[in-house]
Amino acid sequence: MENIENDHIALCKKLLEEKFSFGNGHGYTQKDLEQLSSYIEEHTGYYISLSTLKRVWKGGYKTQPQLATLNALVQVLGYKNWQDFKLQNRKPIATEDKNPPRSKTPLYVAAGIVVVLVVVLAFSFGKSGASTVKIDGPVTFTANKTVDKGVPNTFIFNYDLSHVQADSFFIQQSWNAFRRERIDPKKSVYTSTYYESGYHRAKLIANGDVIATQPVHIISDGWEPHVYYTEADDRYIDFKGESFIADSMLHLPMELLKKRGVDTSRHFMSRISHSDEYGVSSDNFTFRTRLRSDHALDSNCPWMNVILVTTENIFSVGMVGKGCETGASYKLGEIYRSGKDNNLSKLGIDLYEWNDLEIRVKDKKATIFINGEETYSEFFKEDLGNIMGLAYIFEGTGSIKSVQLKNDEGEISFEDDFGAKP
Repeated sequence: MENIENDHIALCKKLLEEKFSFGNGHGYTQKDLEQLSSYIEEHTGYYISLSTLKRVWKGGYKTQPQLATLNALVQVLGYKNWQDFKLQNRKPIATEDKNPPRSKTPLYVAAGIVVVLVVVLAFSFGKSGASTVKIDGPVTFTANKTVDKGVPNTFIFNYDLSHVQADSFFIQQSWNAFRRERIDPKKSVYTSTYYESGYHRAKLIANGDVIATQPVHIISDGWEPHVYYTEADDRYIDFKGESFIADSMLHLPMELLKKRGVDTSRHFMSRISHSDEYGVSSDNFTFRTRLRSDHALDSNCPWMNVILVTTENIFSVGMVGKGCETGASYKLGEIYRSGKDNNLSKLGIDLYEWNDLEIRVKDKKATIFINGEETYSEFFKEDLGNIMGLAYIFEGTGSIKSVQLKNDEGEISFEDDFGAKP
């Protein structure tokens, strides 16, 4: 039985390495595991330390990894939990199999690239070790979009790598290192289609080093809700042409989910985003919203995350159900706090009731309020630029009752009450 369990763990690692292109197909690196740890925490609410991931990848376990760790790993692959993964892979690939058969990956519906707005630790990944890239002249990197607003939207990237010597070159759509594609250094044009509106920072990469960046801002055509089983997958379910605003709230009812083909028996998430030129500095602003989680999933530890995307970083508040505070988190500019090693008990609330969230920033002092009560406050130092996007991420689905963004003068720059009568 233990050997079978180890075989399933080996299969899980193999699928993760393939999905996220660990080491560009040549084994894994510490950077791969660091990014995976951050990614899992943001999108499953469960923190797996780097040391734990190293033990999992090294194998030869004295004791099996905790079930919660295994659940989080396979959720990234689109499975509901570890048991679901084992049931759907009854004949796993053993590590000693020299010619393993191609494994089945979960089937996903709809098409499109999930371009994630969320940033956990940084808006860009840094260098690791000494650089092997040689640059002896200017590096050109520009981007032009084909549609003024909305998605899909193809960007035409022009680049000149004639002065760069490296073994591999990539263009990465956004902060997410899992969204990069290899390019030919002898060519000068590469096109990439974005399926999610928002503010992104495309990167030109050589041997893993970022050598140039280019802002990519796609203004949304109103609110954009999407459902996906895992952000690691390249496809999601959209709701174009559907009515998702009713009864003075933005909401994805069960009937609409079924109409669009969402498999509600699987673990899924929804992301509702809005992006525009709000003209609001991140140094001084007030953001208020009323929201709740829906009962679309039976989750022991439900969670939801509210994100404000700026040109340089993000503000985010990750709230969880009571008793699940280890999965809570917040990020205020460069400052990130996790419930794993901080007391974030005030972010543990009844998510199925209406809750008022406020993020108030005055002269780079950011304060989080939950239902009118001050919870946490931080001073950030970095210049984060203007606010460019709003995003709500729910485990399952959630409802939004109101949204308001004010500038440093207290003037309303953006507001939506979804048709509520005054």
